[in-house]
Amino acid sequence: MLIILALYPVSPFFFAESNSNSYTNPAQVQFRASPAALAFDTRENHLYVAEQTANSVADVDLNSKLVVRNFDVNGPVYGLTINGNDLYVTSGRANGRVDIFDLATGQEIHSMAVGHTPMSPKITSDGHWLVICNRFNNTVGIKSLTSNDPWIELPVPREPVAAAITPDDSLAVVANHLQAGRSDVNFVAPVVSLIDMASQSKIKDISLPNGSSGVRDVCISPDGRYAYLTHLIGRYQMPTTQVDRGWMNTNAISIIDLQSYRRLASVLLDDVDMGAANPWGVTCSP
Repeated sequence: MLIILALYPVSPFFFAESNSNSYTNPAQVQFRASPAALAFDTRENHLYVAEQTANSVADVDLNSKLVVRNFDVNGPVYGLTINGNDLYVTSGRANGRVDIFDLATGQEIHSMAVGHTPMSPKITSDGHWLVICNRFNNTVGIKSLTSNDPWIELPVPREPVAAAITPDDSLAVVANHLQAGRSDVNFVAPVVSLIDMASQSKIKDISLPNGSSGVRDVCISPDGRYAYLTHLIGRYQMPTTQVDRGWMNTNAISIIDLQSYRRLASVLLDDVDMGAANPWGVTCSP
């Protein structure tokens, strides 16, 4: 097994070969700047790394652990995904774009204008739909990759930063980064937006625990039953005691039941004696 760790916003990138319970043969790959997103090409055993502030994508050969080429784009890179032989790159700020590169030739073959700060591109398993988060437009963009139909723009509450699609392509789960509206009210929390892919319409917004903020990522279990989100929980309604034990600001992962459309639980991740977990990316093994 290969463990890969991105250290954002600095530039080193670390690999470690796993052998039972010990790690051997550590290797370091140096990038231009700010590794922020990953995409794996399992066919060729290559890893693609978004170098956010370098406006570039690095192609790493996992056999040699070397950067073998770079794809340059016209803006900061926020997300990557692979569809067959094509690499989809979301980049830019107010004038965001999706750039598509041919992995065989390294050439850009198509580019599409999208919203403000496009993030977390996802493609359905049948290759038909592309889903992206337009963070500062507060919309989710859905585009057919098999027709020339225009983008479908669905409004969500505030700053969608990550998306995941169920294995049967029926549902998209969108993580909103922050609470929409005022923060001086009794309940303050961002929501998880559920989108029906067949009708391209929003089904429901599910609230995270009171005091939540800073949602970073979402993934779905291989059976499509649960979604998992990483985020913060601020204990803003508690007196400021035992701050050193993490009582005021905690890191958590919330579990959403995708059959009943409700939050099942939120699990705290911090070690009270060692510090904050600071979770960003999350994924499920097979």
